[in-house]
Amino acid sequence: MSVEYELVRPRIVSVKEVLGYRQFFSVAFAVPELLSVSVLSVRLVAPSFTTHSFAMNQRMIVMKLIGVTRVAPETYEISLVGPSTGEIAPPGYYLLFVVHADIPSSAAWVKLQ
Repeated sequence: MSVEYELVRPRIVSVKEVLGYRQFFSVAFAVPELLSVSVLSVRLVAPSFTTHSFAMNQRMIVMKLIGVTRVAPETYEISLVGPSTGEIAPPGYYLLFVVHADIPSSAAWVKLQ
């Protein structure tokens, strides 16, 4: 990623490895310059699989944000609620991203059950 985005690119510090439906959880992340909570989101992306040049199981879920708390200089904790049903997000493994000002963090693997 371009160096011009280093100040706004989030980095996941900690997240639970197993998430549940409609359960509260938090994600700790660090970012040198938090622009605004309004440009912050957490997304789950289902890893797709490809066969014969056709990608299947493409799914992205934008998580419901409850609040953001500063826990240390440049470190924040986001409170979230897990997806509501298995129809929205079937059980399995997902890549979790923190997105700040349209710049994603590196992903963390989580299991939804």
